[in-house]
Amino acid sequence: MSFLRKTDNLALSLQQVAGSGYFFQIDWPLQPYLWNLSYPSIRDNNRQRDDVMSTEFSIVTIVKRRTQQLSKLIGSIESSEQLPKEVVIVWMAPPSDESLLSSEHFPILHRFAASEAFPIAKARNRGFDTCKTDKIIYLDADCICPDSLLGAMTSSLTAGKLVTANVHQLSQTVDSKSENHLQQLVSLQQSTVEKIPFIEFDTTIFGITREDYERVGGFDLDYCGYGLGDLDFAARCSQAGLYLLNTGRYVYKQFHAHYHPPVNHLCDIVTNAETFKQKWGTYPTSKVFAQFAELRLINSDYEQTGMRITRLPDDDEMAEFFIEAPVEKSQRDAIALRQSA
Repeated sequence: MSFLRKTDNLALSLQQVAGSGYFFQIDWPLQPYLWNLSYPSIRDNNRQRDDVMSTEFSIVTIVKRRTQQLSKLIGSIESSEQLPKEVVIVWMAPPSDESLLSSEHFPILHRFAASEAFPIAKARNRGFDTCKTDKIIYLDADCICPDSLLGAMTSSLTAGKLVTANVHQLSQTVDSKSENHLQQLVSLQQSTVEKIPFIEFDTTIFGITREDYERVGGFDLDYCGYGLGDLDFAARCSQAGLYLLNTGRYVYKQFHAHYHPPVNHLCDIVTNAETFKQKWGTYPTSKVFAQFAELRLINSDYEQTGMRITRLPDDDEMAEFFIEAPVEKSQRDAIALRQSA
């Protein structure tokens, strides 16, 4: 990934969770804390408070239909060297048999945010608001955690910073959550603990203290469904003086069926792009927008005249852009995956 630094502007790029490898980039008024790694020191009273913070922590995840991936996530948490005080699952769907999921190792609290198709911001906020501990780890429902990951995340997490880990996408479905098995599927590169700019923030996995989450104000509910809410959250964290620490650890992300490009989220992306421009004064520049314009789903002159949907994708396009499986599947499995996307 490469970024362009300008004299009076910064290029800010962030991967969107729930997407499939797309990056949104914006021209940003000069704010050195977005790139400068010489961050201000945390206040002395924060240091004193951090020294006595409990090692207890909560985990938050949100889910709609990815129950198989969720089950593997919970299994990997149960195998962790350090267990959470609680796991909060927020369902973007009505109660069902799946929302009775429990564990013998820790309480699982089920909450619901099903008033919209994809109330991502509302679901995340509800999960964070439910937590009873000072340290909170957010995990995408597709994650599989190595045994030592959660301990490394929580031991590094103190007030004034967010913590994260390296995300490794699995190119195939997995039946085993064994770390030895997963390591055979990817080529891991050595990584060290380091401060990184918020251009590298990824909501697949991050940790934040309750105080900092409340100070930032959580996720902005003006962003509806998919796209750009993560970018907004990262920008506000940076503006609040927080910094981002990569623990050097790894988390595995399971494959799930998706659209490439995300034509199924066309309406949300366009609506959120307009919200973003109204709030920050500029559009993100993204290959997603370029692809939408090339397909004539949006107007090509959106930067000058405003972004608007010119047509919806037809059935053939929806079928063409649907990535149903990482490996060959039977017709029955393909149909099941399509329904879960």
